[in-house]
Amino acid sequence: MTDLMSIGGNATLSYKKALSAVSNNIANLNTEGYSLQKMKVVSDGMQPGFLERSHDAFAEASLRSAHSSLSSEKPAIQYAGRLLNLIGSESGALTSAFDEFFSSSHRLATDPSSDALRQDYMSSAGFLTSRVKTVATDIQSIILDNNSEVGQRVSELNGLSSQLELIHNQLTKSGGYNIAPDLLDKRDVVLMKMSELAKIDVSFDEIGRATVNLHNPNTGAVLVDNRGAKELGVVAGSSPKNAQSIVYTANDSTLNTIVGGKLGGLVAVRSTIIDPLVANLNSMVNTFVNRANSQHKAGINAAGAVGVSLFSVGSDGNHAENMTLAISSSDQISAAGRLKVAQGAANTAGIGVTLSYGQDSSWNNTIESNFSVTFTGATTYNITQSGSTTGYTGFNINNGITFGDVKIDFDKAPATSDSFAISSNAGGIGDNANIKMISGIRAEQIFSGKTLRNYYIDEVGKVANYSQLTGMSSEAKQAVYDQAVRTKDQQSGVNLDEEAAELIRLQQAFQASAKMLQTARDIFDSIIAIR
Repeated sequence: MTDLMSIGGNATLSYKKALSAVSNNIANLNTEGYSLQKMKVVSDGMQPGFLERSHDAFAEASLRSAHSSLSSEKPAIQYAGRLLNLIGSESGALTSAFDEFFSSSHRLATDPSSDALRQDYMSSAGFLTSRVKTVATDIQSIILDNNSEVGQRVSELNGLSSQLELIHNQLTKSGGYNIAPDLLDKRDVVLMKMSELAKIDVSFDEIGRATVNLHNPNTGAVLVDNRGAKELGVVAGSSPKNAQSIVYTANDSTLNTIVGGKLGGLVAVRSTIIDPLVANLNSMVNTFVNRANSQHKAGINAAGAVGVSLFSVGSDGNHAENMTLAISSSDQISAAGRLKVAQGAANTAGIGVTLSYGQDSSWNNTIESNFSVTFTGATTYNITQSGSTTGYTGFNINNGITFGDVKIDFDKAPATSDSFAISSNAGGIGDNANIKMISGIRAEQIFSGKTLRNYYIDEVGKVANYSQLTGMSSEAKQAVYDQAVRTKDQQSGVNLDEEAAELIRLQQAFQASAKMLQTARDIFDSIIAIR
């Protein structure tokens, strides 16, 4: 009789607790991080059981890793998209501004004395500097946003470390006995949020406290362990535009590598695409300005004076952001060449001659003395200067002729007896030799072996390719993450249909146990009545 009552009582209590567990599962169906709880019974069902948390450590770790990997792609997609919209759009692309500058140079070459064409040239040059500065400033805005977000993510990670420390304190108080499953759920939620910010390595001690390290083969900085939380810090660069350094405050060391998560993604997109783009654009602008300035100084302006620099880019390395127009009047445009060439009356028809010469403003628009070149054969020629004639051999049309600081190029080979007289062009205001040279910069392959247009298009292409690859990578990582979520849910998620069926089963078992207890009482009462 006693056994019957004991079994019935224990069974009733056990099924009551099991019903509570199932009800709790159903109630927490949509609770973040909730793990399925089940009642385990002992002693052949005669003793009330204990709550068991359905949990798979491997599935949880796999989900953290997938979450971190996927989260790292989001900043890459965001910032690469912003850059591409800026430098690749019709309103932001620099190709149209450079094309218009070169086109205005070509137009001015048709009539260098035209005031209207000179004003047109000034407008195009001014528009070019304005467009370059705007693009550079907008990129700097993106950089500042990146810096700000890095600081924000570091603060979030520090906050999560502090939350985990508080959970550790509660686990320590439990001593490892009767640990509330909900507390372990909270721990895992915090760890999952930390993995969203950076890839972490996690291990647990015997009472469930986590040791969390940043995933880094070189440093592996400990963020949280059973002794407490350690913070990360952010040290600003030498200017607001420079990348910030992330430091481990426990030993004031700089973390050179942050991988995974939003924080790792922010660092990666900065070093992989933003900083190289800024450096290459500055290099492109500097190369263009140096070449344009040197050519502009090689000519003479409307007043007959030696040309000055056309553009200015400053000296701090931010060439694109600092680019300005260095002349203020159309009269300062150096359209004319310093020298002029006169062909002999009996020369072969159709020979085009291009002069290039010293581009130092100290040259003062003079040469030591006028000179002439007369061809004596297919590869030989004489140069006459100040009544003195010197013979030369080895002429090659591909190399032209160099005499002192002057280089003469021909578009086809001169014939024997063809002559060319070179003299100062002082007063030659209508000449277009120098502005034609400036217009020709468009085709020069001086930008890492490419033309300016092709160099810029390649830079846009790099950003576009990066954006496309990160998008494809994100899709692949999303699939891995979704599978990891499904695996975890299969292990510890709440299935509403299964829990509803279990609820009915437990209700029936509870009623049967209660009936068993009632039967035992009835028998006991009958025995008492007999006595």
